[in-house]
Amino acid sequence: MPASNGPSGTRIQAAAPAARAPGSTAAAAKSTAPREFRQRPIPLRPLSVLELIDGAVGAIPSVPKAILARAAAVVTLSSAAALALTWWFNRMISQDVQAHPSWTSTDFFGDATVNYAPSTGEKICLVTTEILIAVVCSGFAATVLAGLFAPSVKGYVDAEPVDAAKARAMLRRRTARLYVLAAITTVPRAFATFLFGLAAHAAAVNPAGKVSGWYFLICLGFVPLCFVLKSVTAVAAPAAVLEGAGIGTALRRSRRLAARGIFRIGWCSLLTMLIAACATASLTVFGWQLRDAYGVGDQFAGLPGSPGFSWWLVAYAVTYLVTLLLTTPYRAATATLLYVDRRFRREGLDIRIAWARLANRSRRTQGSML
Repeated sequence: MPASNGPSGTRIQAAAPAARAPGSTAAAAKSTAPREFRQRPIPLRPLSVLELIDGAVGAIPSVPKAILARAAAVVTLSSAAALALTWWFNRMISQDVQAHPSWTSTDFFGDATVNYAPSTGEKICLVTTEILIAVVCSGFAATVLAGLFAPSVKGYVDAEPVDAAKARAMLRRRTARLYVLAAITTVPRAFATFLFGLAAHAAAVNPAGKVSGWYFLICLGFVPLCFVLKSVTAVAAPAAVLEGAGIGTALRRSRRLAARGIFRIGWCSLLTMLIAACATASLTVFGWQLRDAYGVGDQFAGLPGSPGFSWWLVAYAVTYLVTLLLTTPYRAATATLLYVDRRFRREGLDIRIAWARLANRSRRTQGSML
């Protein structure tokens, strides 16, 4: 006879297990046994920003090794692209600086002063462009990894064992759209990088000119725009994989989930990047030390007398790659947890979590009756 427990209006049926053949294995018995609701690593409620960031750290070990290997390949290619773009940009600006090595300026009293390149404006624009190149390439990789990690992180949230074969099957026909989504979401940041690169080029060609106005205008125009667009498209990759949505549908889905939570999503993404930057600050300082003190920056710029190859350059590339390998998976896992959190906040509990709460309530009722 089925037994009815729980609050009024709720009926939970627990049927007796069927008789098994004498030769049935323990594995078969375990596979057909009802699943117990274990203690979940993620609470069954909307998460705070710090809980999202902390949960991402615990979610990464749940990703299968095969998917982690694919993620490492994506990050490696992205870091190689960033280094190649940085190398090319430094060579181009160096040629402009060598073509305009000095200029004459006049102070307030009319005295002429000979200045030598590079100018302060060119240096600032150059460093800004290099940083943004790294941000664009790492953001592309983080979006792809957010889709690759989505099935595993969702299983971690649901306290389910990760099935590597099932995760690979889910990703098999959806990986290509992740690269397209990553390219679309990086367009605003890439355009801002292009504008800062033009400002650096203008400052190198005309060192006597002023680019501070253009610099602040680009910052005022693109920093808020990139913040909003990043927040609106933050969960597009997990939605594309977990819901099987197309590119346009995933972007619209991300926009709907981000409604009335743009600032919160943007703040969470920004805080994640700041924590990752602080965690890898020693590697970043070591990389800049290699550039400034060991001639890697001169090799990038192609200055006369700089060697074409050195092991310091290899050390810089390895440091750059290790930094991205440590930070990009963390950002990707945070994006999937943001997707789960927005589902909580915008659409309530899904059926599985609702049943989990109902079962827990039934257990408490049974305990009080005993």
